[in-house]
Amino acid sequence: MLKIEDACIAYGEQELFTGLCVHIKRGEMVCISGESGSGKTSLLNAILGFIPLTSGSITIDDLLLCEENIDQIRRKIAWIPQELALPCEWVSEMIMLPFELKANKGIHFSKKKLLEVFKELNLEEELFTKRVSEISGGQRQRIMIAVAALLEKPLLIIDEPTSALDAGSVERVLNFFNTLSQKGMTILAVSHDRAFKLGCDNVIYL
Repeated sequence: MLKIEDACIAYGEQELFTGLCVHIKRGEMVCISGESGSGKTSLLNAILGFIPLTSGSITIDDLLLCEENIDQIRRKIAWIPQELALPCEWVSEMIMLPFELKANKGIHFSKKKLLEVFKELNLEEELFTKRVSEISGGQRQRIMIAVAALLEKPLLIIDEPTSALDAGSVERVLNFFNTLSQKGMTILAVSHDRAFKLGCDNVIYL
């Protein structure tokens, strides 16, 4: 599903990493870990086509990541950043925002399916009608995980999915991700969470 060959990211003379080779199969759940500043989030941004590699290549679902393929590649990816600074007052608006993106054109939103996923992630139905300012960081994380699942993309990329969660919620999210991966979704996450790393198929250290 994802192949990274001899990748390097450098800013000026500072190399974050070099010679990185990663092969991730369809349906695998993989965690990227490492010290602060090692290039974890930069690698995610490179896979999403937001920043270029200094050298090397990235292939997603047999498509080489390049300018002419970027739109096609982004249609295959659901992306949840660590900081969800979305310009929304209401949770319902926050939920609908990804369905309005160009890369997700044609994907039907189902409130019924969303609320079924809410239940799996221990989220109350009434969160749908609340203001964003009224919900916690952990609820916001789980809501966006639910939305990403509804998009049904072959690749989910997520930065620190459990940073605002307690131990019980981490286990619930892990179980949910395992269900998605068993259905064929590939999950690539950056995480420092030991419990989360233990629940992944593989851990890449930068």
